[in-house]
Parts: sequence; structure tokens; C-alpha cells
Amino acid sequence: MPDVMTQFSTVSTDAPAQYIAKRMYELAERQMVLGRYATRYELPQRMGTTLRAVRVGRLNLPRTTLTEGVPPDAVALSLTNQDVTVQQWGIVVLLTDVAEITTVHPMLTKAIERTSLAMAEMFEREMAETIIAGTNVTFANARTTRATITAGDNISTAEMIGIITTLRRRGAGPIRGSLYGGVLPPQLEADMMGEAAFRDNVSRGQDLERLDFAKIGNWMGAEWVRSNFLPFFQGVAAPNGAAITAEKAQLVGVAGGTAYDDNATVVVRIVAREVTTDYERLLSLESSFAIGVGAQTFNVVLPSDTDYTYDVYAPSAIGGTAPRLHTSRAAASATVSITTRPATTAAQSPALVEADDRDVFIAWVFGSDAFGRVELNGMSMRSYLTPAGASYSNPLAQGRKIGNKVMWNSWILDNDFFQRFESESAYASGLP
Repeated sequence: MPDVMTQFSTVSTDAPAQYIAKRMYELAERQMVLGRYATRYELPQRMGTTLRAVRVGRLNLPRTTLTEGVPPDAVALSLTNQDVTVQQWGIVVLLTDVAEITTVHPMLTKAIERTSLAMAEMFEREMAETIIAGTNVTFANARTTRATITAGDNISTAEMIGIITTLRRRGAGPIRGSLYGGVLPPQLEADMMGEAAFRDNVSRGQDLERLDFAKIGNWMGAEWVRSNFLPFFQGVAAPNGAAITAEKAQLVGVAGGTAYDDNATVVVRIVAREVTTDYERLLSLESSFAIGVGAQTFNVVLPSDTDYTYDVYAPSAIGGTAPRLHTSRAAASATVSITTRPATTAAQSPALVEADDRDVFIAWVFGSDAFGRVELNGMSMRSYLTPAGASYSNPLAQGRKIGNKVMWNSWILDNDFFQRFESESAYASGLP
């Protein structure tokens, strides 16, 4: 892919000759807090790209007393190896010389700040994508699946107590003192502020931890922090035969082929990813669409909203059921032709939301050693800046490149040492 430049025309509204604006708008603050609860590992240099973490299980307790003078039989330690391979991530901005010297604002400094912020957000997203695969989840109001969450199924102190009790019952160690670590999105924090006891006991006072780590306060056995960069989902309409909208896809039967039975009723799901973050956000309801007499394949015309790219989950069975990932990150309004079935081993879609326009928010509570993150020693996150002046590849000194790179990964250490919580909220997600 060729370099994409930040040109003078992009920032010319800030040129001194125009004086239209005296400063750039700052990006919205995003608190990135998941890494606070990850166990950190370091992979030494020249030791390959795979870290092996050795987990030592608990021993079975003695069941009988000792016999005088007779040594007991030895028991073996239970060892579990967990291998994780570090992966390299990076981002680069190309800033032209004209953009650098003709604008009021220090574009070079801003480019360094923005690349660093992008990498920090990448860490948060990748850790969230790792731990959302954890299988221990509590749904609000005793619901049993994400699809059964409905309006009014909000977080409460009772829900918090239940999660903390579950972690203690499993033997999860605390994060700090006797406290576990809880991470909430702003919407669930606002729901909790509706409880007088929480509001009066938690929301008063300031300390350095609150400023540095977006800490809300301690409540019911956990320290709670806020993050506005967590996964959350919104339900949208199922794809059908009607024309596309900003949110809904269209299905069109196509004659010929052998992908599906003639006039099969196909089950299709569409997942929209935010362009800016690559988070999965919009989850379509499940289609039930007859492709038509004489049709054995079909096309998917994707929604028109360009704030998202789209994953298409098409049937992996000839009868039109069992949707699996067919196409990933397709552009808005694109047509995806389903001429072959996806493999039965391809990825499944995220669990569905109950209804069109329903928001479901994610929170976590962590014990110690719930999940880990590892960086390659010598390639932890670094910033880079190409020198000013001419070079062989830049003979007229027409630009400089600013970037960051890191080699790292995250993984679940113990599935029983953290709990996911999913709920509705009285406050909207604010998705575009």
C-alpha cells in the first residue's frame, strides 16, 4: 500500500495567513485501563518469539494423618504450559515539510502524540478482544444469554456483590490488598450513580489514583475504574430482500451454482466494525431469507454507513444454516457474492443482541493472574522520527516520518480468575 501523506491542504485552515483557528481540537480523552490488571511478562532477546508461561496448579490436600516414623508418599506438581507468540504492530505518519513549517500548531509534536495514542488504544483493544473470549459471564437481571437482555436489565450493587462472591468462591486472588479490579464503561458507571449508597460512598473525594487511572472508587470488594474504550454492541435489523439502509444489508438470490439448495432459506449475520477502532459494534439480527426458486447462491449488498466496515457470516451448510465468517472488513455499500460456502471451521459471529437498536455494554472484574501481556525485550513500544534534512530517498527534504512499533501479545492466564458482565443501560452508546 503506498504512503498516504498529511499534506498542506489537509491542515491549511490553520495556516498563519488565515488565522481561522488558533489551536487544534484535542482528541476525546480515552482512559485505557485494562493493562493495569494484566500480569506482565518479558520475553528475552534472542529467545525466539514465543513465551512459555508455566502455571503450577494447586495440590490435593492430605486426607490421612501421618504414621509415626513413616514418610508420606510424594505427590507431583501439576504443571500447565501456556505458549504465546509475540506479534509486531506499528503505525507511521508522513508529514510534509510544507505542513510542518506553515501551520500555527506544532504538527510534528501532534503527530508524535497521535501515533502514541493510537498504539495505546491498540493495546487496549487487543487486550479486550483477548479477554472477551473468557467463558465466565454474568448477564444482568439473571438473564441467561446476551440475546435475552432487555430494557431495564442494568447493573446494580447486587450484581457487583454476586460477581465478587463468584470470584472468591473460585479462589481468585485479589489485585490490591483484599480488592479485586473492576472496569466499567461510563454508561454503567452512570447507572450505578443512580444508587444513593454507591453515589454517597464512592463518588466523593479525589486522589492521585483517580486522576492517573480513571479510578471511580472502592465498592463491595473491588476497586472500580472507568474506561471509555471497551467493547459494546448494538443490535440492528436483520438483512432481508428490501433495499439497503445505513444499517441494514440486502440479500439477493442468484440463479446457478451449487452453494445451497434451490430456494434455500439462508441464515446470514452482518457485523459492522468501527473504521476508527476496528471494534465490532453493530450486530445484525439473524436473517431467514428464501433465496428464490431456481437460485442456489445469493449476494449480500452491505449497509451504506461508511463509519463501518462489514463482516459477512454466511451459511456453512448446504441447507442454508450454521453461519460462519465468509468475508471480513468489506466496504460500505459493497456487494459480496456468496458463491461458495465458508468452511465449517471458520469463525462464528459474536453472540446476538436481543433487538434492533438495543445496546449491550461490557464490564469486567479481575483477580490476580487472570490474563497476561508480554513484550519482546528490546522491542517494547518505541517512537521513531526520521532525521530532518535531505537523504537518498528524500533528496529535497520534503517530509519526515513519525511512527511507533512494538512486539507484544496478550492471553488468558486463568479463565476462572475473571468474570465478564453484560447489561443494558439507561444511557445510550452514542454510536454514529
